[in-house]
Amino acid sequence: MYQYMFPAPGARGIHPNSTLILRFETISPDDVTNLEHFILVSGETSGSHPGETLVVSDGKTVIFTPGKPFEPGEWVEVRLDPRLTADFAHLEGSISYDFTVSEYAVLKKAQQDQATQEDQESLSTLEKKKHAGSYYPRIMSNGVAVPSDFPHVEVTIHQNPSEDFVFLNNWDSPNYNIIFNTEGDPVWYWKTPDRRDDFKVQPNGWITMFVENGYGGDSPAFIALDQDFEFIKSMRAVNGYTTDEHDFYLLPGGAYILIGYRETTVDMSQYISGGLTDARVTESCIQEFNAEGQLIFIWRSWDHFDIRDLELENLRGSQIRFPHINAIYEDDDGHILLSSRHLSEISKIHRQSGEFIWRMSGTPDSPNNDFQFDRDPLEGFRNQHAIRSQGNNVYTLFDNGNGHTPPVSRALEYEIDPEGKTATLLGEYRSAHERGFVSHMGNSQKLSNGNMHVNWSFGNELPIATEITPEGTRVFEMWFVNGDRCYRSFRHPWEGTCHSPYLLLEPQADHLSLVFNKFGDSNVDHFRIYGGTSPHPTNLMDTSRTTLKKLTELSRGQHYYFRVTAVDLQGVESAFSNEEDVILRNTEPGSNLIFNGDFSRALDAWEFEVDSTTSAEVQVVDSICHFLIRNGGKSYAQVQLKQEDIPLFFGETYLFEFDAWAKEARILEMIFGEADLPYRDYSLLGFTALDEEKKHYTYTFEMKEAPDYNACLRINAGGSMEDLYLDNISLKMELPSNVGDPSRTDSEFMLYPNYPNPFHTKTSIRYFLPEPCSVEISLYNTLGQKIEVFSLAGQTAGQHSREIQMLQNKPGIYFYSLEAKAKNSSGYYCKTGRMVLTKQ
Repeated sequence: MYQYMFPAPGARGIHPNSTLILRFETISPDDVTNLEHFILVSGETSGSHPGETLVVSDGKTVIFTPGKPFEPGEWVEVRLDPRLTADFAHLEGSISYDFTVSEYAVLKKAQQDQATQEDQESLSTLEKKKHAGSYYPRIMSNGVAVPSDFPHVEVTIHQNPSEDFVFLNNWDSPNYNIIFNTEGDPVWYWKTPDRRDDFKVQPNGWITMFVENGYGGDSPAFIALDQDFEFIKSMRAVNGYTTDEHDFYLLPGGAYILIGYRETTVDMSQYISGGLTDARVTESCIQEFNAEGQLIFIWRSWDHFDIRDLELENLRGSQIRFPHINAIYEDDDGHILLSSRHLSEISKIHRQSGEFIWRMSGTPDSPNNDFQFDRDPLEGFRNQHAIRSQGNNVYTLFDNGNGHTPPVSRALEYEIDPEGKTATLLGEYRSAHERGFVSHMGNSQKLSNGNMHVNWSFGNELPIATEITPEGTRVFEMWFVNGDRCYRSFRHPWEGTCHSPYLLLEPQADHLSLVFNKFGDSNVDHFRIYGGTSPHPTNLMDTSRTTLKKLTELSRGQHYYFRVTAVDLQGVESAFSNEEDVILRNTEPGSNLIFNGDFSRALDAWEFEVDSTTSAEVQVVDSICHFLIRNGGKSYAQVQLKQEDIPLFFGETYLFEFDAWAKEARILEMIFGEADLPYRDYSLLGFTALDEEKKHYTYTFEMKEAPDYNACLRINAGGSMEDLYLDNISLKMELPSNVGDPSRTDSEFMLYPNYPNPFHTKTSIRYFLPEPCSVEISLYNTLGQKIEVFSLAGQTAGQHSREIQMLQNKPGIYFYSLEAKAKNSSGYYCKTGRMVLTKQ
């Protein structure tokens, strides 16, 4: 009966201002007796959408124009219920379907097309520092929702590349492991507290990555996951060695080889004149395990290499890496390949004996080189990564090229003749960009279509994924938008379906965003959100047809717990997602962002940690926090009281205050920074000197980094034997004012930025009048049309605030102007500000 429908049933990313289009195939609109009312539209958030129905000239197509826009990101249900004339009463035309509206579609278009040149320049500068769309969660074009700090990518070349996905992790916090499709959309990701390197698919289909600890141990390991990202097992170096992050390889039947490292004190004077007698040498080794995890082979560098052959190391220094093995692989004959970066050497060792089968060095005149390089303009590689066998004596590697003159990096493919001792260059791939040298990191990978995948690692200047044909044509290129580095990226197919959703929480100024995805599953109908004030919630709080939900009716200061499930098209509910919890703080300027800062609830929301070498405890008596220090250790951080989940917004200034004193004079360190590695310090407060007198301390700092909704206050009380006391801790977002601002006086007019900005329904415009005035506040759209005016006569001198509600306006960029005329003088002031309206 219907020949065409727009939006199509199940469509995603529909514009909020879209109309609905229907085309009949077997009937005419004249045969519908209830034509004006047979299209029923309802938004998950926006509610019912009455509208106008229009028949176009072909006599079959009907256009329905909703009376108001849809909300960005919402799910919309459409019901078609035509009543037909008697001739067609036998036809069944009643159907229901749904589609999803694009998240922030209007906002993004306005920013790109309607912003002023000054705004565009500001946005351009910001986007170079952090990802496009900062700083809000959003739904990508493939329906996957991502958090605000997600490291987005940009695909600049896409000319029939391999269909394999891009596997990578970023080297700059926050830490993500991600699978991208070739359109630049994530199809899976995992935000982790530690950096998880060498993320790739093994020959048997298992997915592996390096982890710092956990998964059956408190030391670094590689973990194996199946295609559905279910944990299989962890694998660690043994025999006094620590698992190295650089490479890991699964052998047939479940056996594996990995790299270990160990630091020892070595008398280097026995190797080189002037060497230190107590140098710390970090030695690499290779370890092979069978499928049961038993160590069956170990190959130590000390047994086979000469430390005097090292490059990129000062042999007279206190720290030496020997020889920095950074890649391992099984050759097609079963023997082992290894790359020793600080020897500029690729070695092939016998699987059973450990003896060298051959050695290939790019160092000129090296006595350890068994090969003559042919057709290579640089006569070999230097300080390389990523050795891989392609079979039949063909090998690929990434030549960092530190030792070339001048330094230059390349992806290389050699064919070697073990009998004739020649290494013939088959292919060389250099950077097509201004920067041609990658001093460390990077990798190359031969793809199944014959092309070469190259990661140039330095994301601020070079792409993190390039695909190059044998003829040297780039057919694919992907960049990190925010300039993150990437040690290694890989290309692999992926066909997994995660068994349960993955959940992340992001507190915003006026709501809580829940980001959840059931990766790889196209059969999800909707999600169920379970939440409450106790762990393991089973109370159904809400549902969502999309992968992003914003909750606005939550109590500030309350501790909430959340879990999510996915319900498929057959009505089957998945297992629970990971459980996440958050304390919602009041983020209005002037409100305290520290929960229980007066210790009236003892240590609720606070966490106390002490190093194993110290002896200290913390008690709360009469709402005063008392640090009892018996042995404070040698550093401040060895005794620590901390509180996490503190939201800090980019560009805002914060006032930090507390009362403190000590039994004797001592130092206290207070830090607002990242909750996890690398623990960046946002506040840079320095140290506070305490004595016996109780004092009130006040600091201010500006948040100059991307928003961190989970920042941590660390109170470091170690490094001393003296007890100390704390009370009345507060952190407040400062209201703009003339206090402490030498650039203005009470004789000046001032218009402050509206808050919050961006906002959903209402915002406040604040201003200062140095004398009584009549005030007019005007709102404009991006076309310069005045849409609303507020006339405020008889305003007194001082601070003022006007709340603006924009319930019926479309999302996008707006401007507001303040015009003030003094009542008793010729004083006049006019200034314009910019604000962004979003919709949930």
